[in-house]
Amino acid sequence: MSVPTDPYELLHWNMIRAHYVFTKGYEIIVKNLASPPTNDLKNFLGYCEAWGHSVVHHHDVEEAGVFPALNKKMDFAHEQEQHKAVHDFLDKFLEKVKEAQKDHSKFDAPVWLELVESAKDTIFTHFDEEVIHIEAEKLKAAQFTEQECKDIVANMEKQAKAQGDPFLVVPFMRSHTPAEFKDVWPPMPWVLRKVVIPYMLAKRYSGYWKYAPYPTS
Repeated sequence: MSVPTDPYELLHWNMIRAHYVFTKGYEIIVKNLASPPTNDLKNFLGYCEAWGHSVVHHHDVEEAGVFPALNKKMDFAHEQEQHKAVHDFLDKFLEKVKEAQKDHSKFDAPVWLELVESAKDTIFTHFDEEVIHIEAEKLKAAQFTEQECKDIVANMEKQAKAQGDPFLVVPFMRSHTPAEFKDVWPPMPWVLRKVVIPYMLAKRYSGYWKYAPYPTS
């Protein structure tokens, strides 16, 4: 699977890939809360933490490097308001995860499942509306240049590398990226994809990734 050659399609393509990752994570968490792995709570709670932090990281990157650039010619106030609603949920969810990591008796699968499912519309409405707003034709209509589109994506990649816990976010992203995209998204040298991530970054919390749908390499 190749990366789009049209600069106007780059941001949209990257956003779809990122949202796929978080959607898969959400689905896995819901499935496991419905039938909780009570004999493996340490790893499942770590997986939940990695998912939550990965979404937060993604939004931090957008607010630091993507929305400011897009707001020069478009209006992304709606998406920024949606971020607040998503983060209201994530704050509650990650606090529950933190409490349960300290004391497993705090893990209450039915309550957690109700909380996660209550946020479904908030999360996925945002994902859907955001990718529509950054379609190629809309960027062209707003009179972004090809170079500006390239710069937005380059700055997004730069911000992504500078933020977040690499031992949580990077293995999570890689282990939720299907094989056909692993060589091209996110862009990185071969040694990172095949050596550093699977044999170094993913090793610290290796038990977490048993819940992921794909390998970390």
